[in-house]
Amino acid sequence: MPSISFLGTGSGFPSGERFFSSSLLIIAGKHLLVDAGEPCVHLLRYRGDLICEIDAILISHGHVDHVGGVPALLQGAMMLERKKPLVIYLPQEMITPLRAWIRALYLTEEGFGFSLVWRAWNSGLPSDLGGGISVTPHLNSHLKFSYQALSGFDATRPCQSFSLEVVAGDFRALFSGDLSSASELMPMLTRPTDVLVTELSHFSADQLADVLGGTPVHSLCLVHLSEEYANDRSGLREKLERLLPSLNDVMVPEDGEVLDF
Repeated sequence: MPSISFLGTGSGFPSGERFFSSSLLIIAGKHLLVDAGEPCVHLLRYRGDLICEIDAILISHGHVDHVGGVPALLQGAMMLERKKPLVIYLPQEMITPLRAWIRALYLTEEGFGFSLVWRAWNSGLPSDLGGGISVTPHLNSHLKFSYQALSGFDATRPCQSFSLEVVAGDFRALFSGDLSSASELMPMLTRPTDVLVTELSHFSADQLADVLGGTPVHSLCLVHLSEEYANDRSGLREKLERLLPSLNDVMVPEDGEVLDF
Protein backbone atom coordinates (compact mmCIF):
# COMPACT_ATOMS: atom_id res chain seq x y z
CA MET A 1 0.00 0.00 0.00
CA PRO A 2 1.58 3.33 -1.02
CA SER A 3 1.98 5.93 1.71
CA ILE A 4 3.12 9.53 1.94
CA SER A 5 4.76 10.92 5.08
CA PHE A 6 4.47 14.69 5.05
CA LEU A 7 7.70 15.74 6.76
CA GLY A 8 7.32 19.44 5.99
CA THR A 9 4.24 21.13 4.54
CA GLY A 10 5.20 24.78 4.90
CA SER A 11 5.84 27.40 2.24
CA GLY A 12 9.02 29.42 1.89
CA PHE A 13 7.74 31.79 4.58
CA PRO A 14 9.46 30.98 7.91
CA SER A 15 7.06 29.49 10.41
CA GLY A 16 7.28 28.20 13.95
CA GLU A 17 4.60 25.62 13.16
CA ARG A 18 5.52 24.16 9.76
CA PHE A 19 8.78 22.92 8.28
CA PHE A 20 9.94 23.41 4.71
CA SER A 21 8.84 21.18 1.82
CA SER A 22 9.66 17.49 2.09
CA SER A 23 7.60 14.31 1.67
CA LEU A 24 8.53 10.64 1.82
CA LEU A 25 6.68 8.46 -0.66
CA ILE A 26 6.89 4.73 0.06
CA ILE A 27 5.73 2.76 -2.95
CA ALA A 28 6.38 -0.76 -4.23
CA GLY A 29 9.13 -1.24 -1.67
CA LYS A 30 10.95 1.97 -2.62
CA HIS A 31 11.54 5.02 -0.41
CA LEU A 32 11.44 8.26 -2.41
CA LEU A 33 12.12 11.63 -0.78
CA VAL A 34 10.28 14.33 -2.71
CA ASP A 35 12.17 17.58 -2.06
CA ALA A 36 14.47 18.04 0.91
CA GLY A 37 13.60 21.21 2.77
CA GLU A 38 15.15 21.43 6.20
CA PRO A 39 15.04 19.90 8.77
CA CYS A 40 14.25 16.69 6.87
CA VAL A 41 17.23 14.80 8.30
CA HIS A 42 15.89 15.14 11.87
CA LEU A 43 12.37 14.23 10.83
CA LEU A 44 13.58 11.11 9.04
CA ARG A 45 15.79 10.11 11.97
CA TYR A 46 12.83 10.48 14.32
CA ARG A 47 11.18 7.70 12.31
CA GLY A 48 14.11 5.28 12.72
CA ASP A 49 16.51 4.18 10.00
CA LEU A 50 14.81 5.87 7.05
CA ILE A 51 17.92 7.93 6.28
CA CYS A 52 19.65 4.71 5.31
CA GLU A 53 16.66 3.34 3.42
CA ILE A 54 15.94 6.19 0.99
CA ASP A 55 16.45 5.01 -2.60
CA ALA A 56 16.24 8.38 -4.34
CA ILE A 57 15.80 12.08 -3.66
CA LEU A 58 13.55 13.86 -6.17
CA ILE A 59 14.20 17.62 -6.23
CA SER A 60 11.59 19.74 -8.00
CA HIS A 61 13.60 22.99 -8.14
CA GLY A 62 16.37 24.94 -6.47
CA HIS A 63 14.61 27.25 -4.03
CA VAL A 64 16.11 26.90 -0.57
CA ASP A 65 12.87 25.68 1.04
CA HIS A 66 13.09 22.63 -1.25
CA VAL A 67 16.83 21.84 -1.12
CA GLY A 68 18.17 23.38 2.10
CA GLY A 69 18.23 20.05 3.93
CA VAL A 70 20.36 18.15 1.41
CA PRO A 71 23.84 18.66 2.99
CA ALA A 72 22.66 17.71 6.50
CA LEU A 73 20.86 14.68 5.09
CA LEU A 74 24.03 13.49 3.35
CA GLN A 75 26.10 14.11 6.47
CA GLY A 76 23.55 12.19 8.54
CA ALA A 77 23.68 9.26 6.13
CA MET A 78 27.47 9.23 6.41
CA MET A 79 27.42 9.32 10.21
CA LEU A 80 24.89 6.48 10.30
CA GLU A 81 27.27 4.49 8.05
CA ARG A 82 24.87 4.16 5.18
CA LYS A 83 26.13 1.76 2.48
CA LYS A 84 23.24 1.77 0.02
CA PRO A 85 23.78 3.91 -3.11
CA LEU A 86 21.73 7.11 -3.27
CA VAL A 87 20.43 8.73 -6.45
CA ILE A 88 19.55 12.43 -6.56
CA TYR A 89 17.34 13.58 -9.43
CA LEU A 90 17.27 17.34 -9.96
CA PRO A 91 17.42 20.14 -12.54
CA GLN A 92 20.64 20.08 -14.56
CA GLU A 93 21.77 23.58 -13.57
CA MET A 94 21.69 22.65 -9.88
CA ILE A 95 24.16 19.78 -10.00
CA THR A 96 27.46 21.69 -10.12
CA PRO A 97 26.60 24.36 -7.50
CA LEU A 98 25.01 21.85 -5.14
CA ARG A 99 28.08 19.61 -5.29
CA ALA A 100 30.27 22.66 -4.71
CA TRP A 101 28.15 23.69 -1.71
CA ILE A 102 28.50 20.23 -0.18
CA ARG A 103 32.28 20.34 -0.61
CA ALA A 104 32.41 23.88 0.83
CA LEU A 105 30.82 22.43 3.98
CA TYR A 106 33.81 20.07 4.35
CA LEU A 107 31.90 17.05 3.07
CA THR A 108 33.40 14.96 0.30
CA GLU A 109 31.48 12.53 -1.84
CA GLU A 110 34.45 10.20 -1.67
CA GLY A 111 34.20 10.12 2.12
CA PHE A 112 30.49 9.42 2.44
CA GLY A 113 30.92 5.64 2.45
CA PHE A 114 28.16 5.18 -0.12
CA SER A 115 27.96 6.04 -3.80
CA LEU A 116 26.12 9.22 -4.71
CA VAL A 117 24.66 9.46 -8.22
CA TRP A 118 23.48 12.75 -9.73
CA ARG A 119 20.90 12.57 -12.50
CA ALA A 120 19.38 15.52 -14.35
CA TRP A 121 15.69 15.70 -15.17
CA ASN A 122 14.62 15.73 -18.81
CA SER A 123 11.13 17.16 -19.14
CA GLY A 124 8.59 14.61 -20.30
CA LEU A 125 11.06 11.72 -20.22
CA PRO A 126 10.44 9.11 -17.50
CA SER A 127 13.24 7.87 -15.26
CA ASP A 128 13.11 4.20 -14.30
CA LEU A 129 13.68 3.77 -10.57
CA GLY A 130 13.40 -0.01 -10.68
CA GLY A 131 10.70 -2.20 -9.23
CA GLY A 132 8.27 -1.03 -11.90
CA ILE A 133 8.40 2.60 -10.69
CA SER A 134 8.91 5.54 -13.00
CA VAL A 135 9.12 9.27 -12.37
CA THR A 136 8.37 11.77 -15.12
CA PRO A 137 9.28 15.44 -14.64
CA HIS A 138 7.06 18.09 -16.24
CA LEU A 139 8.67 21.50 -16.73
CA ASN A 140 6.73 24.44 -15.31
CA SER A 141 7.24 28.22 -15.27
CA HIS A 142 7.57 28.83 -11.54
CA LEU A 143 11.18 30.02 -11.65
CA LYS A 144 10.80 31.88 -14.92
CA PHE A 145 8.12 34.11 -13.47
CA SER A 146 9.80 34.31 -10.07
CA TYR A 147 12.96 35.79 -11.55
CA GLN A 148 11.43 38.20 -14.05
CA ALA A 149 11.11 40.77 -11.28
CA LEU A 150 14.48 40.04 -9.68
CA SER A 151 16.85 42.95 -10.13
CA GLY A 152 20.14 42.02 -11.74
CA PHE A 153 19.12 38.44 -12.56
CA ASP A 154 20.72 37.02 -15.71
CA ALA A 155 17.75 36.13 -17.94
CA THR A 156 19.93 33.73 -19.95
CA ARG A 157 20.65 31.60 -16.89
CA PRO A 158 18.79 28.25 -16.83
CA CYS A 159 16.13 28.13 -14.14
CA GLN A 160 14.14 24.95 -14.37
CA SER A 161 11.30 23.90 -12.10
CA PHE A 162 9.40 20.63 -12.41
CA SER A 163 6.22 18.93 -11.34
CA LEU A 164 6.75 15.22 -10.70
CA GLU A 165 4.62 12.27 -11.76
CA VAL A 166 5.27 8.96 -9.98
CA VAL A 167 3.76 5.78 -11.42
CA ALA A 168 3.91 2.25 -10.03
CA GLY A 169 1.56 -0.26 -11.62
CA ASP A 170 -1.94 1.21 -11.45
CA PHE A 171 -0.99 3.81 -8.84
CA ARG A 172 -0.30 7.36 -9.99
CA ALA A 173 0.75 10.28 -7.80
CA LEU A 174 1.40 13.87 -8.88
CA PHE A 175 3.54 16.33 -6.90
CA SER A 176 3.02 19.84 -8.22
CA GLY A 177 6.20 21.37 -6.83
CA ASP A 178 5.86 25.14 -7.05
CA LEU A 179 3.93 26.52 -10.03
CA SER A 180 3.29 29.86 -11.69
CA SER A 181 -0.44 29.15 -11.98
CA ALA A 182 -2.91 26.33 -11.34
CA SER A 183 -3.42 25.93 -15.10
CA GLU A 184 0.02 24.29 -15.35
CA LEU A 185 -1.53 21.21 -13.77
CA MET A 186 -3.99 20.69 -16.61
CA PRO A 187 -1.79 18.68 -19.04
CA MET A 188 -1.05 16.17 -16.26
CA LEU A 189 -4.66 15.63 -15.22
CA THR A 190 -6.02 13.87 -18.29
CA ARG A 191 -5.31 10.42 -16.82
CA PRO A 192 -6.69 8.89 -13.60
CA THR A 193 -4.71 10.14 -10.62
CA ASP A 194 -4.82 8.49 -7.20
CA VAL A 195 -3.42 11.50 -5.35
CA LEU A 196 -2.46 15.03 -6.29
CA VAL A 197 -0.17 16.77 -3.82
CA THR A 198 -0.26 20.42 -4.75
CA GLU A 199 0.97 23.71 -3.42
CA LEU A 200 -1.42 26.55 -2.72
CA SER A 201 0.84 29.60 -2.40
CA HIS A 202 1.01 31.00 -5.92
CA PHE A 203 -2.67 30.85 -6.87
CA SER A 204 -6.04 30.77 -5.16
CA ALA A 205 -8.27 27.89 -4.07
CA ASP A 206 -10.87 29.07 -6.59
CA GLN A 207 -8.33 28.91 -9.43
CA LEU A 208 -7.32 25.40 -8.36
CA ALA A 209 -10.96 24.30 -8.26
CA ASP A 210 -11.51 25.67 -11.77
CA VAL A 211 -8.67 23.47 -13.04
CA LEU A 212 -9.58 20.31 -11.11
CA GLY A 213 -13.31 20.31 -11.84
CA GLY A 214 -14.19 17.24 -13.86
CA THR A 215 -10.68 15.76 -13.81
CA PRO A 216 -10.08 12.11 -12.80
CA VAL A 217 -8.39 12.93 -9.48
CA HIS A 218 -9.26 10.67 -6.54
CA SER A 219 -7.59 12.44 -3.59
CA LEU A 220 -6.23 15.96 -3.13
CA CYS A 221 -3.55 16.96 -0.61
CA LEU A 222 -2.89 20.68 -0.08
CA VAL A 223 0.59 21.70 1.09
CA HIS A 224 2.95 24.70 0.83
CA LEU A 225 0.05 26.97 1.77
CA SER A 226 0.07 30.75 1.68
CA GLU A 227 -0.14 32.37 5.10
CA GLU A 228 -3.80 33.20 4.48
CA TYR A 229 -4.72 29.57 3.88
CA ALA A 230 -2.35 28.21 6.54
CA ASN A 231 -4.18 30.26 9.16
CA ASP A 232 -7.55 28.72 8.21
CA ARG A 233 -6.81 25.14 7.23
CA SER A 234 -10.22 23.76 8.16
CA GLY A 235 -11.95 26.53 6.23
CA LEU A 236 -9.76 25.80 3.20
CA ARG A 237 -10.64 22.13 3.27
CA GLU A 238 -14.35 22.82 3.61
CA LYS A 239 -14.23 25.27 0.71
CA LEU A 240 -12.56 22.84 -1.68
CA GLU A 241 -14.85 20.01 -0.61
CA ARG A 242 -17.73 22.26 -1.55
CA LEU A 243 -16.19 23.38 -4.86
CA LEU A 244 -15.04 19.86 -5.83
CA PRO A 245 -17.76 17.41 -4.73
CA SER A 246 -16.52 14.76 -7.17
CA LEU A 247 -13.27 14.22 -5.20
CA ASN A 248 -13.21 11.35 -2.74
CA ASP A 249 -10.92 13.16 -0.30
CA VAL A 250 -9.62 16.67 0.27
CA MET A 251 -6.83 16.74 2.84
CA VAL A 252 -4.69 19.46 4.40
CA PRO A 253 -2.01 17.32 6.07
CA GLU A 254 -0.07 18.48 9.08
CA ASP A 255 3.69 18.11 9.42
CA GLY A 256 4.39 14.53 10.47
CA GLU A 257 1.10 13.14 9.15
CA VAL A 258 1.19 9.83 7.25
CA LEU A 259 -1.48 9.00 4.69
CA ASP A 260 -2.04 5.57 3.15
CA PHE A 261 -3.50 5.16 -0.32
